[in-house]
Amino acid sequence: MKELMKQPSSWLPNGIKLNLSDQFRPFSFTEELQLRLEELLEKNKENLLNPDEKAELAGLLELEKIFSFINAKLAS
Repeated sequence: MKELMKQPSSWLPNGIKLNLSDQFRPFSFTEELQLRLEELLEKNKENLLNPDEKAELAGLLELEKIFSFINAKLAS
């Protein structure tokens, strides 16, 4: 059975930037991972994702939600 979502924690070692100088967005994706997310979103719009890419996109979107929550909490 295919994985429904790539685990967000799989990107922690290499896909995460800590921006200590940005109080509103201290956690973000690396430039490479951000570009990958944008690529997957474009392919998704055109219904061109394979099952592995769908799982990858789901994991990236979940991690993006987590970052948004954490960043908002830290900014308040």
